[in-house]
Amino acid sequence: MPAEVHDIPIRGMTCAACVSHVERALTEVEGVRNATVSLLTNEAKVTFDPAKTNLAELKAAVYDAGYESPDLQTDQPEPPDEYPAVRRRALVSLALGLAAMAAMPFVGHDSTIARYTQLAAAIYVMAFPGREYYVRAAKGLTHRRFDMSTLIAVGTGSAFLYSLAATIAPHAFHSRGLMPDIYYEAVIFIIALVLVGRMFEVRARRETAAALRGLAELQPRTATILRNGESVELPIEQVQRGDIAIIKPGARIPVDGVIESGVSAVDESMLTGEPLPVAKRPGDRLSAGTVNGMAALQLKVTATGDGTALAQIGRMMRDAQSTRAPMQKLADQVSAIFVPTVLVIAAVTFAAWLINGADTAQALSAAVAVLIIACPCAMGLAIPAAVMVATGRAASLGVLIKGGEALERLARIQTVVLDKTGTITEGRPTVTRYTGTAEDLPLIAALESASEHPLAQSIVRYAGGRLSPVTDFLAIPGQGATGVVDGHEVKVGRSEEATIAAMIDNRPAGLFDVNDPIKPTSREAIAALQKAGLKVIMLTGDRETTARQVAQSVGIDDVIAGVLPEGKLDAVRAEQANGRKVAMVGDGINDAPALAQADAGIAMASGAGIAVEAGDVTLLRNDLRAVEAAIRLSKATVRIMRQNLFWAFCYNAAGIPVAALGLLNPVVASGAMALSSLSVLANSLRLRRFQ
Repeated sequence: MPAEVHDIPIRGMTCAACVSHVERALTEVEGVRNATVSLLTNEAKVTFDPAKTNLAELKAAVYDAGYESPDLQTDQPEPPDEYPAVRRRALVSLALGLAAMAAMPFVGHDSTIARYTQLAAAIYVMAFPGREYYVRAAKGLTHRRFDMSTLIAVGTGSAFLYSLAATIAPHAFHSRGLMPDIYYEAVIFIIALVLVGRMFEVRARRETAAALRGLAELQPRTATILRNGESVELPIEQVQRGDIAIIKPGARIPVDGVIESGVSAVDESMLTGEPLPVAKRPGDRLSAGTVNGMAALQLKVTATGDGTALAQIGRMMRDAQSTRAPMQKLADQVSAIFVPTVLVIAAVTFAAWLINGADTAQALSAAVAVLIIACPCAMGLAIPAAVMVATGRAASLGVLIKGGEALERLARIQTVVLDKTGTITEGRPTVTRYTGTAEDLPLIAALESASEHPLAQSIVRYAGGRLSPVTDFLAIPGQGATGVVDGHEVKVGRSEEATIAAMIDNRPAGLFDVNDPIKPTSREAIAALQKAGLKVIMLTGDRETTARQVAQSVGIDDVIAGVLPEGKLDAVRAEQANGRKVAMVGDGINDAPALAQADAGIAMASGAGIAVEAGDVTLLRNDLRAVEAAIRLSKATVRIMRQNLFWAFCYNAAGIPVAALGLLNPVVASGAMALSSLSVLANSLRLRRFQ
């Protein structure tokens, strides 16, 4: 039985340690092959054998680990927006903390009214705005797991209990020569600042979710379909592949399809990032969500609903932001042992201060500061925040990157291998010469109409008119196609004499010379790749002379011509055997093996679906400059990841000993902890300005 992949919502995670706990709980379930948990999206992507386990058992494992996995209703695909509630709790706590601090010069700690007023404020903040941290910490103890909530609960709880004793029985402190100091404002401020940091994290998730919702809303819910010669408006669920959709001037396109008739300009900016409308004519592909210009079109439907490129983009974006980069493993491994280690350090700090003659209040202050400063929030956000911003920025530039692992691989690329047709060239070849009869041409074109290959489509356009249906169609990647048309066996494939040769019933039926113009931006893009120090190789199934002409035109010296899919695969492997990291850029079925083999497979979205699936990166705009942009963005993202991890580790490494030495007030520690999370988010947000 094939494995199933499900996204499971997780509630209650607050740091990288939580991620490790949930992952471990899921992977320990029999039948689970892989589980990846994201702190930013609050989801777990689980691959499992349905014969051995099911969603109910997976959710039970999450619950047993001390977290929640709510059931989302079908009409509520996303959880309620938690930002307003988190923001309200943060602001209320902050206001109470500021009020307590502002009142101190007027009433002082020794005022009974002030003490009990602060006690009431602290109880309110702990019981309501900060309640979740104590509940989670209690659950964690029952499951023997420790996370950020544990540190917050132990730190603020210790300070509160000490202050409570000093408030209720100050004489007991005086009799022992101790000052009955209280730390209520510290408790309030610590919770407030933790909630402020959480507020910014939630807002980052909220913006991502809003972007994904906006993407989904680009697709209209109805389509005008031609049925029995009449236009009928149907819900998108009733539209079928092969229907003819009528696209009115200025209308948003509801389905994916190929233009049957009409010439227009289509605004594809929401998918490709290109601001100018793109000219479209019969044979061109259109995507749902794009906007037609000022001319009516008839579109043959190729995909609807979840099958459209727009829906696939949404899925890929969600997947990208829920997958983890390899660099994240380091942070997760550290976080898994970090919290219990910090608890031990805090206990040792408390004991060391007491042994060295300090009073209980001073020892407690140092221990609480250690607990608060050590919260691994920044470590948990360091990588996913960078991945989230980078994949979002890439999408706005017309590049879909499948998560953190793909970003890291892309950043290490040394060689870029380019397929010729549809990558360097327009992928819209034109027949310049046909040696055959007018009677044979419709049969050949009918066979080619069943193929997605650009060369095949050039023959279909050349023949024009209505074509007969094809049966027993078989495409042989890199060689051609066969099928039966009107009772005749038709074969089309490569030729030594011309670009394409055809046979009908085993007799020669004509030769086709086809010219595929080079994209205007290809030379510029290849020069940019070479300037960046990357080796560029061109692969093609075309003849050597044709390949050399194209390569010379765009400035490529390394050319491998006349290769079948296996040859493209071997070319990628040969570069890898020399110790080089290879990116393969292609758009056809025959490119899929090489795309999968490459360290980073880059597929043109205008190409075959299997090529897009095989790639790590999908270019939504048919422009090689996007390859160079994607590589630059990946390098910038990896730099940001390293910076985030460096500062997160340095923050904890430097902060813990400073706090243990008593040089850090717990309130200042909580502020620094919140600031560290914000600094990671702010550093990651710099990627939004990437050009």
